Amino acid sequence: MKNNRLIKALRKTANDLDNGCEYEWGHMARCNAGCLVQNLMDKSQSEVVEMVNGHLDEWTEYADAYCKGTHKFIDDLFQELEEYGLSHQDVLHLENLSDPKITDTFPLESRYMERNNPTHVSRYMRRFADQLETVS
Repeated sequence: MKNNRLIKALRKTANDLDNGCEYEWGHMARCNAGCLVQNLMDKSQSEVVEMVNGHLDEWTEYADAYCKGTHKFIDDLFQELEEYGLSHQDVLHLENLSDPKITDTFPLESRYMERNNPTHVSRYMRRFADQLETVS
């Protein structure tokens, strides 16, 4: 049940990316994870930026710094993401389009993906959603 919201958010974000939403890989709210978090948590860009507090530059840094035991604000965000079915490892992979469980499902000639290419991001998100549907 929790994955249904994540699946829906992945598909909506992929559609948004295909339809020219504001996308900027280097911006916390307009990058791969930031765009997904907006849809998953029903937040605006400014709310996403406020949530991450601007202490680090990339979602991968937040995911690397994640620690459930500290109970700091960013941990609360990652705790909530986990409740939706998105682990900190998923965030790392999403930012870099690098989860072999997802990339290996593409034809060999389509497996290389540029992490800052919205077309590649939308394809990755759709395939991620497809995989979640098969295990749900």
